[in-house]
Amino acid sequence: MPEAVDYFANHRNKLRFPWLLYHGPIIGALRSAIRDAKGSEVLNLGSGPFFELEQLPLDSKQYTLCDIEPRAIELAQRLHGHRIKQADVLAPGAPLPYADASFDLVVSMDVVEHVVDPEPWLREAFRVLRPSGALFLTTPNYSSLSLRLIESTLLELVARSQGFSRQHLHPSKMTSARLVSLLDRLGNAQTRLATIAYGWVLTSTTVKA
Repeated sequence: MPEAVDYFANHRNKLRFPWLLYHGPIIGALRSAIRDAKGSEVLNLGSGPFFELEQLPLDSKQYTLCDIEPRAIELAQRLHGHRIKQADVLAPGAPLPYADASFDLVVSMDVVEHVVDPEPWLREAFRVLRPSGALFLTTPNYSSLSLRLIESTLLELVARSQGFSRQHLHPSKMTSARLVSLLDRLGNAQTRLATIAYGWVLTSTTVKA
């Protein structure tokens, strides 16, 4: 079933005002997660073109990108060239094409809320993580009244001007409690949760035992 919105066309907006009010702190948190990673192998799950790479540590890090959107992966390869280790197009719903314990850090920014059944998706992300590695996620914080208000008014008006609605855009709306519950089911891990970007964004760092 086709998506209601072309995410590929919207990726560049993340780095522009006013969208940067939301996405700017995510880039800062991502930068910290990458610097704190104990090893060099980083997987960006649902990477899009990964425009943020220009603002991230490159020394001693090996970036693998993956996404279900072929245009995003093609653009990422064109933009980043030798700065990324590889970039792969994923089949929706299929297991990740990586061996167990392949990465020291798995990151995914604002993807989990788009996954209808996030638990198997999270288990795949955890499977490819090495012991002592970390899973770093961000997602809109639906515990935030101001986020819900902005989304149902201003952002809905913007969406309708572009020919779609946000009402069913995020089938897995995350609150702190829901996200922690999902991550706790992974087992053998410790999760640290935080809010950033005026409380609009949840970040979680889950370290695999």
